[in-house]
Amino acid sequence: MGKQKGETIILIPSLEPDEKLLSYVEQLKEYFLLNIVIVDDGSGEKYQPLFRKLGENGCVVLRHAENLGKGAALKTGFQYIDQQFDNVSCVVTADSDGQHAAEDVYRLAEEAMRHPEALVLGVRDFGAGGIPPKSLLGNRITSFMFAALYGKRLSDTQTGLRAFGPRLLALMQGVRGSRFEYELQMLISCIQSGIPIATLPIQVIYENGNAGTHFKAVRDSARVMGVLFSNFAKFISSSLTGAVVDLGIAWLLIDLLRPMLGQQDYLRILLATVIARIVSIMVNYLLNTHFVFRKKDSRGSLWRYLTLCALVILLSSTGVYIIHTVFFMSEKIAKLICDALLFLLSYQAQRRWVFAARRQQL
Repeated sequence: MGKQKGETIILIPSLEPDEKLLSYVEQLKEYFLLNIVIVDDGSGEKYQPLFRKLGENGCVVLRHAENLGKGAALKTGFQYIDQQFDNVSCVVTADSDGQHAAEDVYRLAEEAMRHPEALVLGVRDFGAGGIPPKSLLGNRITSFMFAALYGKRLSDTQTGLRAFGPRLLALMQGVRGSRFEYELQMLISCIQSGIPIATLPIQVIYENGNAGTHFKAVRDSARVMGVLFSNFAKFISSSLTGAVVDLGIAWLLIDLLRPMLGQQDYLRILLATVIARIVSIMVNYLLNTHFVFRKKDSRGSLWRYLTLCALVILLSSTGVYIIHTVFFMSEKIAKLICDALLFLLSYQAQRRWVFAARRQQL
């Protein structure tokens, strides 16, 4: 059997929906959004009559036998669309709890078709009233940390209303995560792959204080924070590994070089320090390339990394000297302050310049 024809595909992951999902589907059809794929993420037998009605109403209904999470449901839908539809102009993901107006779904689809190479987010105005405090606080914290760690300011990192062209389907299927953290990982994956992220303002709709949400405050927040800080935590562990290698090799060589260099203590310490630093720099570079920033194409990154290392050394020594002489602060304390600040600078410089994402050829 050949693929189905479909220009705009609406994908809705759903867990234990109510009758409002039926009316929502009708609203989407009023905007000629007729290709609707709904993933039942383990809602159970109680909800099957509703899903049968949706199927009879022209929707494609996919089913998970048990609850696997929103991310898993989205990936199931993406795989189905990739395999079963042809001539796709864009894919739009929307929530099933009534938060996304059909008009905004239509507008987002139109915007995505104008920018097929980008991920387009429908962003809510959190300055408006009527937003549950839990949602407001969580989104603002996540948005602030996302901007600080990934250099992209997004007012709504948790929106479920998203759209993209068919060339991004393979990327979206490969994004890590199976539950609510998947949507944040999607943003990170786009940034790491050089995929543009565009935004479109949408209406803010919260029914009954968002009582229908399946977001578990503690468990899912922990997952989201884990994804948010995962790369920075890897960067910290890579740096600590480099420091241990540096110190370990220096200590080892200080003893091993003693028989060869005799009483030439300064030369022995200098050689041990230089050799240890070269090895630790290469270890750190390789870890950052393959473990932290995961760059398959690292052409040109080595000279940028070495340039950054030289710059950091220069800034550190200059900063320590200035703080010590101007503010009469202990050199050790001054170095601690400078190196802490330069550590953050180094992370951003490596992410944005040394290992900067090249635009993927899709």
